[in-house]
Amino acid sequence: MSSIKPQKTHKIIDQKIEFLVPGMELARDACTSDGKILASESTIISKALIKNLQNWDIDKVSIIAEITANPITDPNIQKFMNSYNQSVTTVQKTFEDIRQTQEVPIETFTNTADDIVENISATGNAIDQLYNLPQCDDYTFRHSVNVSAIAALIATWLKFPPESVSAIALAGLLHDVGKSQLPTEILNKSHRLAPKDYELYKTHTTLGYDLVSKIPNMAQSVLSGILDHHEREDGNGYPNKLTSEDIHPYAKIIAVADLFDESLTINCDTPGALSPYSSLDKLRQDIYSIDAKTCITFTENMMNFLSGNLVALTNGEQARVVFVNKDKPSNSIVQQFDGNVIDLSETDDICIHYIIR
Repeated sequence: MSSIKPQKTHKIIDQKIEFLVPGMELARDACTSDGKILASESTIISKALIKNLQNWDIDKVSIIAEITANPITDPNIQKFMNSYNQSVTTVQKTFEDIRQTQEVPIETFTNTADDIVENISATGNAIDQLYNLPQCDDYTFRHSVNVSAIAALIATWLKFPPESVSAIALAGLLHDVGKSQLPTEILNKSHRLAPKDYELYKTHTTLGYDLVSKIPNMAQSVLSGILDHHEREDGNGYPNKLTSEDIHPYAKIIAVADLFDESLTINCDTPGALSPYSSLDKLRQDIYSIDAKTCITFTENMMNFLSGNLVALTNGEQARVVFVNKDKPSNSIVQQFDGNVIDLSETDDICIHYIIR
């Protein structure tokens, strides 16, 4: 019987100049602050180029990293990934239809949410596979499915009853449905929005609420999850600047799922999106603006998925995570291939960059 060969894929990452190694390949043009191109995309990095980049005080460049990953052989995980890809395709087509009709086909969304709950429940470590998938294409649709899956997990960990888990998954899937009514040029911008565009972008919560509230007998809890997922505990969210006691529990869960996934995928077109470890760091930093119980429950359970991963460090080396740092996951304890164990919390300039597998 033939053996299963590892599959090689590529990922664009930001690499600090001090960690560049000759032979790496530029993923994008290396430019000065005023736009002068020092080296073009696809250039193979040499010692001379590294020195030139240092002379121009370039902090980091985008490179193509080759990732060797074992194919998925667990049938439960494979089933989850197939269902995941189908869900993304369904959401994409449905969002495009809603843009034209202003009508939400709730049966399609309900069935998709139920599939997500069923598969995420049956496959404990499937969530770990999500962020080894390309997340940059069709961001809005993948993000909707990711948030639905993560929100369902959080609700399960918080001991919500099954019917509530399903409703939360549905609200997560629909949380950005209002974006179907926004100009595509705003959704496709990879850089920070201008103030006027950002104010328009923020209307996606009320637009989504208005669309879904047209559905007969739609649960208010689902509607609140859609409307309030950008509200914050301290009253600095939108659209209504609610404080903790007025924010629906579903919205608190979706807020955490949304922030976690957004920090991992929103910067795909500008490389350097966070790893799950750094994203958990960021959630911990935001704990005073999001629900603390939800945040702590999520981060502590996620740590179970993140131990044992093969990761790339910011110095370009690879290591295995042997213990996840509860206070700052990106500074966990790792073991290199030569057996050397490094406590990243004791280093000033090295942390986990991204997951290899």
